[in-house]
Amino acid sequence: MARNLRGGIRHRNRPALRRAACSQSCQPRPARRTATRMMEASMNVFTGVLTTLFKPAKGVDALQGALKYLWIPLVIILASSVVGKAVIAAPMQSKVQQEATDTALKAQTEQMSAEERASFEKDMEQFGGVETISTVANTAAIVFGIVGAAFALLYIGTFFFVAARTWGNSVNFSVMLSVAGLSLLPHALRNIVQMIYMGVTGVLLQYPGLGALVAPKDTMTAPSTAYAILSQMDLWVLWGVFVLFGALMSKTVGLEKKRAVAGVTAFVVITGLFQAIPTIVSGVFMRASGM
Repeated sequence: MARNLRGGIRHRNRPALRRAACSQSCQPRPARRTATRMMEASMNVFTGVLTTLFKPAKGVDALQGALKYLWIPLVIILASSVVGKAVIAAPMQSKVQQEATDTALKAQTEQMSAEERASFEKDMEQFGGVETISTVANTAAIVFGIVGAAFALLYIGTFFFVAARTWGNSVNFSVMLSVAGLSLLPHALRNIVQMIYMGVTGVLLQYPGLGALVAPKDTMTAPSTAYAILSQMDLWVLWGVFVLFGALMSKTVGLEKKRAVAGVTAFVVITGLFQAIPTIVSGVFMRASGM
């Protein structure tokens, strides 16, 4: 009787013991919980970035604390897209430069005597000719592309950080760097799309933006002022301005609409002039030299 009673008690308590053991063993370990939280945080950041591309104010407010460090992966993405595009375009660019140089040299050597032509060709062989120039140009494109990506983020972030502080908004500099990186994300997407297009078709996209509409037929011809302006404009640039404008009016940054309009307008005008001036000046010198 006693044995049966004890056995019955053990039998009745056995399911409860199993449940207690399962509840302890089935609980996620600290490392697993940490990994789960990190994955959820990463997905939230990814969702916030995607939202920013179409609803900038809502997306920036959703990112919150991630804005303190988000500029780091964004500048890496931008620089990587620039380098990838430069690497794909390098052999095509070299071919175009080779053809343009051959045409120019042919016209130049036709006016030389046989001795002068032989001496000129010998000097070109010793110098390395167009191959050396192309290698230097392609390397410079990659280096300046990386530096340019970092400078663009720093320039935009500093410009609007100073503007926000001038208007009394106590926004952090790291937040403005992330806002700058988000506004440059359409530029990175453009580089990726163009990189894929050139890699698949083998066609060099020689002229940026809408510059192809007014680009000179010959690469040795001086570019016009219209080219200097239109080469900076395309749908990707407008998309970036849209993201920047919306982000400035988010609760995180807190600029009023009229101040955001004034800031973005001043930024576009100043940046456009600084980018157009070198092209305009080089065109003036090329036309003065008879090109």
